[in-house]
Amino acid sequence: MRQTVDLGYGTPPPDLRRWDREFLWHPFTYLREWLAPEFEIPLIVRGEGARLFDEQGRGLIDGNASIWCNVHGHGHPRIIAAVKEQLDRFAHSSFLGFSHPPGILLARRLIEEHLGKWGFSRVFFSESGSNGIEAALRMTLQWQSLTGHPERHRFVAFRRSYHGDSLGAGSVTGLAAFKSFLGENRSGYPVTWLDDPEQLAEIGAPGDIAGLILEPVIAGAAAMVPWPDRTLVRCREWCDRHGVLFLQDEVFTGFGRTGRMFGFEHEACPADILVLGKALSGGVGPLSATVTNERVFRPFARAESIERNFLYGHSYAGHAVACAGGLASLDVFREEDVLGRLQGRILALGEALEELARHPGIAQVRRRGFAAAVEVVDADRTEASTDYGRTRGRRVTRECWRLGLAARAIGNSVILVLPLCAGEEIVREAVEIIGEAVRRIDGPGS
Repeated sequence: MRQTVDLGYGTPPPDLRRWDREFLWHPFTYLREWLAPEFEIPLIVRGEGARLFDEQGRGLIDGNASIWCNVHGHGHPRIIAAVKEQLDRFAHSSFLGFSHPPGILLARRLIEEHLGKWGFSRVFFSESGSNGIEAALRMTLQWQSLTGHPERHRFVAFRRSYHGDSLGAGSVTGLAAFKSFLGENRSGYPVTWLDDPEQLAEIGAPGDIAGLILEPVIAGAAAMVPWPDRTLVRCREWCDRHGVLFLQDEVFTGFGRTGRMFGFEHEACPADILVLGKALSGGVGPLSATVTNERVFRPFARAESIERNFLYGHSYAGHAVACAGGLASLDVFREEDVLGRLQGRILALGEALEELARHPGIAQVRRRGFAAAVEVVDADRTEASTDYGRTRGRRVTRECWRLGLAARAIGNSVILVLPLCAGEEIVREAVEIIGEAVRRIDGPGS
């Protein structure tokens, strides 16, 4: 019998699921399954630390880190206090031709404490990762034009890539599932597609190529597939040789996910343009940043007409409350030694996954730092796939939900991305739940 809880929204929980089916359209959701009357819609009403809670008070490990945005756990007192303090001042003020303290202070700290030593000097705020990528792509094309190369209008991208859903960001996304309705390169920016960084050597005279874009270290939405060693170095060298700007998409990999503050630090190889998002705000609001070096910024600053400046931006760009959350998040990283304490949790995750990989229903385990994917197959190992249309991964994650883990599947890969605050016990519990979920769906009558 479902417990009725007063949620403070003026309606009992049973109506919420009915109204959800009646009024909502959820992103990245298999609607035929979601709208079925027998489907139990996951309903989150509270979060605390590394766990979420449903309307019955049942705790669920946040194995999705709230779509990879949460780093320090839900309800971190330092971040909540900063958000409340900013709300008491004001919630939003335009960043288009205006400024405000939390935006200024966050940009300064990103550069002075983390990115300036890598050559970065300027921060352009947007709301989402896709917006940040759009800004990076447009900056690249306009920079090439301002520096005397208007013919450079093409990008190099990788088929194993995801950079966002908007038209420009989607055009440099290689995963077919996100663009199958359009057809490859039917619209958006023209792209030269590669499977592997070694193929850069096969590109002829790149006279029309403006930039190369890559997600450092690990391809997140491609089901957590790590890149080969020295991938960043090879891309950097190729870009420098041919006058091409190097763009790094750290919307997912930034802020500790790979074990370092930023993914590019693993190879000490920064980009010309770096895009941050998701965890930038500490997980409390939409915020992204397109970060550049002075070489990229200078031609825009010297432009003599407004038309040759960077005319791009969004209404909620640099949202003050999200920036306040971002400032508090940087405080937490420093004061709680988040990256130092994370290393033991990374080791615990690796050990637990190594044991799980022996299960006959597991085709492969992939991991980099604190981000992992468990690829599931039938007992006869015939259904290993990253095809988004397959159902086995969803079956496993539905069982995980019943067992106490909120996880999400990409095709047949169960993705495990925990908040960085998740201790070793929670790490092991999450992996054990995945194993138990696989055993249950492979059991008698499955």
